[in-house]
Parts: sequence; structure tokens; C-alpha cells
Amino acid sequence: MMPRGWRHSIPLQAALAALGLSIAATAWAFVQAVRVEPIPNPPATAIASLETIRRGIKRPAPDLQAVVDNNVFSIDRSAPAAPYRMPGDPDPNARVAPQPERPILLGTAIATDTRHFATMQLRDGTTKLVRVGDRIGEWVVRAIERGKVVLVSTGGVRAEVTVTKPGI
Repeated sequence: MMPRGWRHSIPLQAALAALGLSIAATAWAFVQAVRVEPIPNPPATAIASLETIRRGIKRPAPDLQAVVDNNVFSIDRSAPAAPYRMPGDPDPNARVAPQPERPILLGTAIATDTRHFATMQLRDGTTKLVRVGDRIGEWVVRAIERGKVVLVSTGGVRAEVTVTKPGI
């Protein structure tokens, strides 16, 4: 290319314009990177001193009128019905609910199609065929296995009853 003709070349002019824009953008980015904004003043800090330690924490005033109204030396004052218990401690006054009388298991029949049943007898002498989910007295049948029945009482007590005289 001739030195006099470079002014008339459009691609060369576009390249020079792009070079100028890139130099300007680089200079602007450099100035923005170097320029540091002033740091704002930090908030005032409280420094611990002996004076602040001597003053201590401000506590609310006691309610003297409530203390006078609830006289600890009153004649009619009595001990609570139950001593203070920590959460989770058992109640000493709680009574254990008696467990319902268990039925006697006479035998079980196990089927291949999960239609098991058992023959059970209550203490009063009535015999009953039961399946899973049936009730016998205060008990509900939960599972039937060979020679064993799992029962749950209405109070949530779980019991396993086995055949008393197997093979007879």
C-alpha cells in the first residue's frame, strides 16, 4: 500500500478507529481501577473501662408488694401437693394402670394366602376364632405366627401370647 493512499482505505480507517476505542476503554478501566474512594469514618467504639465494670448490669427492682402479699411465714401456708420435678422425671403419685387379662392361645392356623387365624379363649371360658385386626376382650390382634399371637391392649401395651401346650 502506498503511504499516500492509507487515508482513502476504509478497512484501514475502521481498524484505526477500533484501535483508538480500545485504547480509550483501556485507559478508562485503568483509571477506575486505580482510583480509590475515601474510606468512611468508622462508628464510635465503646472501650471498656473500670468505670463501666464497676457500674455493672442494671437489674429490675424487685416487686416488694408481691413478696409481702405472699407471706412465706403465714400460718395458713402449706407445702405443695407434689414436690418439684424436673421435666422428664416420673410422677411419684402416678399409678400404673392394671394390664388387662391376657387371653389363652389354644392354637394357630397359618395359610399360604395370608389368611391366618387363631383360636383363643378368655378366662371366663368363651372360645373365639380371631384374625388380624379382631378384638378379643380388651386386646386387638396385630399378628399371627406359628404358635404365637401378638396382641395390643387399648392402653398401648404390647404382649405376645404363645400356645400353652404345643402339639396336643
